Amino acid sequence: MKRLEFHVADYVVMLFFLAISSAIGIYYGFFKKQRTTEEYILGNRQIHLVPVALSLAVTFQSASSIIGLPSEVYLYNIMVFYITFGISLANIVQAFVIVPLIHPLRLTSAYEYLLRRFKSRGVQLLGMTMGMLQTLLYVSVVLYSPALALEAVAGIPIWLSVVLIGCIGTVYTSIGGMRTVIWTDVFQFVMLYGGITVILVLGVSKIGSFSNVYELSLKGDRLKFDEINPDPRIRHSVWGCVIGGMFNWLPNCCNQSAIQRISSVQTKKHARIATLLNIPLDFIFTSILILTGLVLYAYFVTQACDPLESDKISNPNQLMIYFVANVFSGVPGLAGIFLATLFSGALSSLSSGINSMATNTFQDILGNALKDGWQSKKTLILKLLSLVYGILAVILAYLSKYLTGPVTQVRLGSQLINNMKEFPSSCQCIHK
Repeated sequence: MKRLEFHVADYVVMLFFLAISSAIGIYYGFFKKQRTTEEYILGNRQIHLVPVALSLAVTFQSASSIIGLPSEVYLYNIMVFYITFGISLANIVQAFVIVPLIHPLRLTSAYEYLLRRFKSRGVQLLGMTMGMLQTLLYVSVVLYSPALALEAVAGIPIWLSVVLIGCIGTVYTSIGGMRTVIWTDVFQFVMLYGGITVILVLGVSKIGSFSNVYELSLKGDRLKFDEINPDPRIRHSVWGCVIGGMFNWLPNCCNQSAIQRISSVQTKKHARIATLLNIPLDFIFTSILILTGLVLYAYFVTQACDPLESDKISNPNQLMIYFVANVFSGVPGLAGIFLATLFSGALSSLSSGINSMATNTFQDILGNALKDGWQSKKTLILKLLSLVYGILAVILAYLSKYLTGPVTQVRLGSQLINNMKEFPSSCQCIHK
């Protein structure tokens, strides 16, 4: 399989991306120092709703989505888009049920609510342990997944991708706190949405027009959007995607990362608006990836060559990178944009995860012991905890290579890639 070829412009793009992400952390770590734990954890509860909304959006939009959704559409159809409606319902529940409940309590940790509600330290610690374990596994796999794909099609060693991105994310998160996490998320939002948009537009230009993409997709039965069969064995139906998507997403609406962002804005009204803004943002993100999947399908139909059936790639997770490597190899900088897009998804999830785990440990485990400590001492402990969890995430991400099954099955929303890797033979031949 042809590998990504890097131009000087690609290295410039990647260096720019990594430099800006690091510079934001340095700015808030050394020039806008966080003097209290509330500043470090919650930005003093004074962060504007727009960056909070963008941060909420990219925290759960990882590289797995960029790799998985276009491949899903390429192999099957666009029924998966209905999951967006389920996520929107979850966001509405978050805005009108969770925000009014949580914001007035002025929580620091999501699991403080369990202590107040059930008056039980055991319930709090059980919830915290389960939540932190899920978060640690999630950020590790999010960090590992793009590294695995890039090793196969770009020749970049897994350890290099994992260590480079993991260390940068850990360092800027630990020194800058929540303000750094949110403002790097804003920058990564621009890279993420901008990168996939550039690939979509250039992909359409290769085929000719959207009308050509539409005609080829319609002929190949990729525009199926009316599956209402209630049979749970159906891959994707309206009921499964909407109802299942809502309940699958609700845990994201009340985990530590979400609660910190809800609590970091000044008023309940602003928190509700920030939450509701995620509905159009998710529709835009998913729509771009769905259209990109149709472009992939239309392109390979016009080329009369299915890269899966011709063994040019070993599994559908490599489709997007294979497309970029083969179609845009002569466009300087595009490979760099694509890599920056993938790692934007990984960095946003990583920084949010290690920041939330450090907060949980500090507030739920060490809170009473450090209650009377100096603010400078407590802030230093928070930074050290972020470093520890960042190092753990990097180690676990690298150790993920020894898992015997698809690693994406351990993270929420990974079923698309998992199913495609297990059942590649179920895709229709594009030559027909």
